[in-house]
Amino acid sequence: MKDRIKVYLYNKTFKEIDMSDFTKITEDLFAERNDIVKVELPEGVEEIGNHAFENCANLQEIICPDSLKKIGIKAFADCANLKKVNYSEDVEVDATAFAGCPNMQ
Repeated sequence: MKDRIKVYLYNKTFKEIDMSDFTKITEDLFAERNDIVKVELPEGVEEIGNHAFENCANLQEIICPDSLKKIGIKAFADCANLKKVNYSEDVEVDATAFAGCPNMQ
């Protein structure tokens, strides 16, 4: 079975995205999406790229895998409703990753 990103949408539905061929959430992949409220990243994802989830106004929670090593520049910037991101203390987090996220300060 292939690993997938689980994306929960504002209208209480969810989508699964195949993640079998890459280990990075690429730059701007989910940026400016106001319909996403929760994301579960599968094992194997090692990096959340720059601006990957920037300006996702309704995003509330990200569940990160143990394989995660890096969170990039402004990866979650201006996600005003972001309340919970679970990642290990070994993850390299850019100082601007959560800029504009009042609940993550």
